[in-house]
Amino acid sequence: MRNDCAADRRRWLMHLAGGVAALACPSWAGAADAWPTRPVRIVIAVAAGSSGDTLARILAPRLEALWKQPVIVENKPGASGIVGTEYVAGATDGHTLLLGTQSSILPKFTQKTLRFDPLADLVPVYKVINYEMVIATNAQTAAKAGTLADLVKLSKSTDKGLFFAGTGPTSIFNLSMAILNRSLGLRYTAVDFNNIGAMTLALLRDDGQVTVNTPSAIKAHIESGAIVPLAAVSATRYPDRPSVPTLQEAVGYKGYLPLLWAGMFVPKSTPARVVDRISRDLLTLAGDAAVQKQIESTLTGTVVRSSPAAFSKEIQDEVVVWKEIFQLMNFKPE
Repeated sequence: MRNDCAADRRRWLMHLAGGVAALACPSWAGAADAWPTRPVRIVIAVAAGSSGDTLARILAPRLEALWKQPVIVENKPGASGIVGTEYVAGATDGHTLLLGTQSSILPKFTQKTLRFDPLADLVPVYKVINYEMVIATNAQTAAKAGTLADLVKLSKSTDKGLFFAGTGPTSIFNLSMAILNRSLGLRYTAVDFNNIGAMTLALLRDDGQVTVNTPSAIKAHIESGAIVPLAAVSATRYPDRPSVPTLQEAVGYKGYLPLLWAGMFVPKSTPARVVDRISRDLLTLAGDAAVQKQIESTLTGTVVRSSPAAFSKEIQDEVVVWKEIFQLMNFKPE
């Protein structure tokens, strides 16, 4: 009888302890099921007006409709994307997302002192888009060098060469130019600006004679003739710009072709079920023909069907390539 009573008492105490623990520490699963429980912030690590900013503002109202909570786009530019990326990596509220690019990841290999590890502190959730990229010049320079091959020759005709309008030595635009130029042989000096708008203005003013950018960011200037795309950074011509030759067609380029993309990340503390929820909802939007058309027509790129596993694998594979390229370039972290 005493043994039975003792056993009953132990079971009662264990049940009570379990109930108290459940009240004190609600499960992540339950929290994830209810997510989001407050406004969600999508951080962009560049200034307003960029392709990433435009993409976030296309996605935000549609995600807001799915999540039944306000979705706020917040620009946190600085240090070639490091400021905004670090901010999200350190967020612990469970409702802060990053819409990032390679510039969110590559500082791990391009910066001597980085206060966070983007590969460890950020979780890839979903690749949203692969952007088009072009090498472009301004109308003044195009009048003297109407092809990329001519531009290379022009750059070698003076000791100083040309000025490359960029957004920082570790930005995807500057790094892409550095990689491509291993084969191009363009003589240039980089002049860097705080944002893409200032970079474009420098090209228009002839403070820079060459740049790498997305066609969508300079679309109006391409249409007016003020900026001239000379080559597509692609293995095939872009369907919306069939007259722009590929690098291979323009100069016989056969090297690595950098691909600019944008994707959603969350801090590593984010529960797996929340990651899956965000991924599923972005996949839903990618499958919406109207959303796809708006993104692709506005941003000159291709909407991607993705997942956390697929996006993570792509980043891992790309990191291997970039590390090899940095070694070949004898790139020294700043």
